[in-house]
Amino acid sequence: MKSNAILEMQIAVKNYIRRNLPKVENKAVSGLVQGERVIVGNNSYPYIPTVDLYFGDGDRVACILPDSGDTAAIVGVF
Repeated sequence: MKSNAILEMQIAVKNYIRRNLPKVENKAVSGLVQGERVIVGNNSYPYIPTVDLYFGDGDRVACILPDSGDTAAIVGVF
């Protein structure tokens, strides 16, 4: 049988994790390369490829959008 102190500590840890972990994970979205920018929906971002990828203007790519809104990370090519 667990003591009250251990149960209280478990509850405190669970509550801390719930409050401090990000609510939404970054997920890859489809974008269209145009020059040195990638178009995602109605937004345009400068980008950096995260691995060696071959793509050019007009290619459809998978990218992770930044929380800060400045640079997208291209992680794949369709």
